[in-house]
Amino acid sequence: MSKQHVSDEPGMGLSGLPPSVLRARMVERLRASGVLRDALVERALATVPRHRFLPGLPLDQAYADIAVPTHFDGDTPISSASQPAIVAIMLQQLQPFAGMRVLEIGAGTGYNAALLAELVGPAGRVTTVDIDAVIADEARAHLEGAGYPTVRVVAADGAGGWPDGAPYDRIELTVGTSDLSPAWVAQLKDGGMLVMPLWLGTTDASVAFRKHGDTFTSEALTPCGFMRLRGQETDLAHWASLPGGWRLASGRAAALAAPVARLLKTRPRRRLWPHQTLAFVQYLGLRPLDLVALWPEAKRKPRRCIRGRYGLYAEGADGPSLCLFSPPLPVLLIFGGTAAEHALQREMAAWQTTRASPLDQWQVTAHPRDAIQGIAMPDGAVRLVRRHYVFDIQLAPPRP
Repeated sequence: MSKQHVSDEPGMGLSGLPPSVLRARMVERLRASGVLRDALVERALATVPRHRFLPGLPLDQAYADIAVPTHFDGDTPISSASQPAIVAIMLQQLQPFAGMRVLEIGAGTGYNAALLAELVGPAGRVTTVDIDAVIADEARAHLEGAGYPTVRVVAADGAGGWPDGAPYDRIELTVGTSDLSPAWVAQLKDGGMLVMPLWLGTTDASVAFRKHGDTFTSEALTPCGFMRLRGQETDLAHWASLPGGWRLASGRAAALAAPVARLLKTRPRRRLWPHQTLAFVQYLGLRPLDLVALWPEAKRKPRRCIRGRYGLYAEGADGPSLCLFSPPLPVLLIFGGTAAEHALQREMAAWQTTRASPLDQWQVTAHPRDAIQGIAMPDGAVRLVRRHYVFDIQLAPPRP
């Protein structure tokens, strides 16, 4: 892929440093944190001027390790520049090399596509697709202005991929999804890599899948959080707005919005929860439970300060109930009845028995849903059945 070199324009950040120095410092921070381990990805991050993809943002913020929302639907962000740390992690998972054809779903600002262009070089080809024509036009303008005019930017539903550029050696999603689209499967070469933020009930995990026929096996996982895929394969039904400036995430968000909102208006009881929370919550996301997550709406400040973000909704003989974890303190907030608290206690005992590994050590195998009959689930695994694919998640190493 040809690139026209574009120098940093004159200007200084609030720190008094020029863009080139701020960019070098960003890369150094990522390397020092252990996130950045690949020399080729490091060179790409050190080359592409991120600030050119975030016009109007102060230079120091453009090179901070933060995500920057850029477009909203009301109060809900629908596009952003991802945090540089997760950008680096996913590029290292993807392993794009010189000469490859790469498809990106979710153009955003165009910054990630520019990094991909650096990695595949003049002989490669990068196509980035966004469902929003305005976002696609902005990404195209940013790419041209930064010296990457040959990146193909397409305004289309990313669920359909882009067949005109297929077959691809690599496909990367920069939007969260709960399933594999048949179009991505068809357009990816056998043996190719697909990196996607896969919804696991409480959070996304960036999963690097290797394709073997119609089956995909994971080679790396890392926790992450992304805006949702829109269009034909949308899973926005997992989100609902609540009064007071909160968003509810759950597998049944639309059905749970009203009862959860009522419970949040009551005074919670407090109990000590002297257990590890994050890994347990990740495990809960795979269980057949009504797990919930509460997030502040963008551009709004919640009227009440509820520190717990993740929790569990359940109904019992004494009515609906909600439990929320309240980190960093080992406290459980209990609203309504007792069913949710009792369910958490049962699940904690089961989780301790499984001796589950941290999420980044899980193994995921994906099979087409219409071909799953007769395929046994691995011992100790959890099976998630989605519209097109079934995901078998091995939580602990196989027993000898």
